Parts: sequence; structure tokens; C-alpha cells
Amino acid sequence: MRARSPLDLMSPVTVGALTVLVAVVTVFLAYNAGSGLPFVPTYDIAVRVPDAQELVDNNEVLVAGRRVGVISAIEPRLDEGGRPYAQLQLRLDRIVQGKVREDATVMVRSRSLLGAKYLDLTLGSTGPPVQPGDVLPLSRSREEVEVDELVDEFDAPTRRRFARVIGGLG
Repeated sequence: MRARSPLDLMSPVTVGALTVLVAVVTVFLAYNAGSGLPFVPTYDIAVRVPDAQELVDNNEVLVAGRRVGVISAIEPRLDEGGRPYAQLQLRLDRIVQGKVREDATVMVRSRSLLGAKYLDLTLGSTGPPVQPGDVLPLSRSREEVEVDELVDEFDAPTRRRFARVIGGLG
């Protein structure tokens, strides 16, 4: 008499169903990995910036070059004077909870020359910690000067001379 293994007791339909279930769960987790894994607790705050500068959902939030979260939503808003700004909802790792102070600053920065952007968060050092759900005001945002904005400040003759110099150096 031969002993039966557990696989002999399982029908091919059951094995196939389990294989499909494992594949579906794997694909679901891989698809959602960019916006954070499910069931992982996060520290959610919001920040206001004068210009979202081509940021999109799921762009990274970095502190000192280390990824600490993602931008979960971007909402256009108007202040009391009617000037537009963007409110960014941040989904941060719990490791920074309690370290983000009320004097923290944010800046939209370029990751590459191809236009990729990220949000640079400086934690701050004074004041009480920012609580989950709080909003960093517009005054805590800094703006980076882009190269194209710098060149646009020159008048037309200076831009032509600048183009000739660059062409000559090339």
C-alpha cells in the first residue's frame, strides 16, 4: 500500500485556482506598489505650494535625498486674494512622524533635465510637530529658479549674443 501525498488529494482544478489567486494578488501588489503598499500605516499631511510645476500623483517626497513618501493628490486652490496655489496631499512613512516641525519647508525640485520632479521636504527644527491632517501654509514653500526662467530674464539682444557664445563654445 502506497502512502498518499497531499498533492494527490488536491484536484487539478484546486491547484489551478490557487495558482490564479496567487498571481492576482501578486499583480495587485505590484500595480499599487508605486503609491504605497496596502495595510501599511502612513503619516498624512498637506502642504501648499505656489506652483505645482508639473508634479503628478505618486511623485516622490524626499528628505535629504531619501524617499519618505509620495504625493497622493494635487488640488488647485485660490487664496483669499484670488491668487492660485496648489495643495499637495502627502502620504509619508511613519518614520518621519513627529520629526516634521511647523517651521518645515517644501520645494518642488527637478530630478533630471527631462522634466521629472519631486518634492523636497526639510523637516524643520523648532516648534511643535505637525500632526496628521495638518496643512503647512504657503509661507513655508520655497521656489526653485529654473534655467529657462533665468534665460527669459535677458532682453532679446542679450539672448542672441548668449546663443552665439554657446554656439561658438560648442
